[in-house]
Amino acid sequence: MKVLITGGNGFVGINIINEIIKNTDWEVVCYINKNSNNIPNNIEKIYDLKNAFQFDIIIHAGGDPSSKSCIDNPKNGLIHNINFTFEILEYARLNNIKKIIFLSSCEVYGNPSEKSSEIDTLISYNMYGASKVACEHMCSAYYHSYGISTTAIRLINTFGPFCQEERFPSIIKNKFKNEEIPHFILSTQSKKKWLDIQEMARRIVFIVKNMQVGFNVFNFVGDENMSLIDLINKLSNNKPFTYEFFKNDINGYHHEGNANGNKFLEFYNSQNNK
Repeated sequence: MKVLITGGNGFVGINIINEIIKNTDWEVVCYINKNSNNIPNNIEKIYDLKNAFQFDIIIHAGGDPSSKSCIDNPKNGLIHNINFTFEILEYARLNNIKKIIFLSSCEVYGNPSEKSSEIDTLISYNMYGASKVACEHMCSAYYHSYGISTTAIRLINTFGPFCQEERFPSIIKNKFKNEEIPHFILSTQSKKKWLDIQEMARRIVFIVKNMQVGFNVFNFVGDENMSLIDLINKLSNNKPFTYEFFKNDINGYHHEGNANGNKFLEFYNSQNNK
């Protein structure tokens, strides 16, 4: 199988690449538009789709991954997410590529909760969420108009290798690296179901191997129900730290969030029981 991956240098993309390298014999090509320092040297990289090849499937993990970035500059959601996804869909249409995995977000639910499921009405609280909603709708339109099957994966509360520097799991690691007894200012006391990004990558490979026809959506939800203090403890290697709570509200951004992941678990079990 020949796979084109966008965003291969990012948090999601590089973990998918590493999982594919480790556990499949698939050929991987990365489409990137800037540095490629995280991508293994033996992975082919292209910087222009005009130079691309025929692929069996596209895993579209590229775009702006930051809610805050899209709140600060709404154009980021338009240019890096909506326009980029349109470019990928058009490439698939013009080159008769019939399978796409699209990495979305549970922010399409607005303020997701444990009850947020794939059949819920979508609502946008910021331009990042709005851009993911728009991208999913375009994917659905390209299936119904051109027969390009897409599975959209809505991620929430991920952590692990190559996590973005501005996200809390990276802040935890950096503070323990640079401070003797780090102090954390926390925004919420509630618990979230955290998803290890390497488990996410394993699930993506499973989805590719069991790709469904049509436009389909799965929430990817973790098994570890942890507060921010629990997460610090998990990543601290038993080192001491201090903390306090301070509500730092950003309009359109929610610190709390969970979702219902039962649909994927049911699909996983149904495929394994065949």
